[in-house]
Amino acid sequence: MSENNTKKTTKILTDEEIIALYWDRNEQAIKETDVKYRRYLYTISYNILRDDMDSEECLNDTYLGTWNSIPPKRPSAFQVFLAKINRNFALQKFRRQTAARRIPSELMVSLDELDECIGSGSTMEDEYMIRTISVVLNKFLRALSDRDSFIFVCRYYYSDSVAGIAKMLGTSDNTVYRKLKDMRSELKKELEKEGCYYE
Repeated sequence: MSENNTKKTTKILTDEEIIALYWDRNEQAIKETDVKYRRYLYTISYNILRDDMDSEECLNDTYLGTWNSIPPKRPSAFQVFLAKINRNFALQKFRRQTAARRIPSELMVSLDELDECIGSGSTMEDEYMIRTISVVLNKFLRALSDRDSFIFVCRYYYSDSVAGIAKMLGTSDNTVYRKLKDMRSELKKELEKEGCYYE
């Protein structure tokens, strides 16, 4: 076999190795983050913004935000750390854009779905109520099976479409839709028990 026919494989660094590059202020850290997580982060942004250019901009903001955060932070779960930064930038951009006009987005659809179990009312603005809802939600998520938790988080944190989740799990859209509906119903009951739901 000639040298020309051999494929060059790029080694993907571990999260620890990438974090070490950030810690050493080595700009290669951003390139390695992009190689390993570009597709994952782009999907999060795109699910919220539904725009290629805006999603690319969020990627750049995420890399800069990560560069500015490490050090002093040394994340224990790098992928989750990146997702949080990326999602926050996407949400900020989404809020700015929707201040002037409504943009179709999986984020809006998924939030509309959650409205039916969280309810509305002025007390939702109260910090105490928000903390209580957070406790109930965390308890609810811990009680779910791994599969159900995956479905819930994909839909309501990452704003993945029902079809996208079904494809990842190798099941039908209808199965995922029914499961989400059942989980929202259960969550609503838990919130009602704690006095966190108002019609």
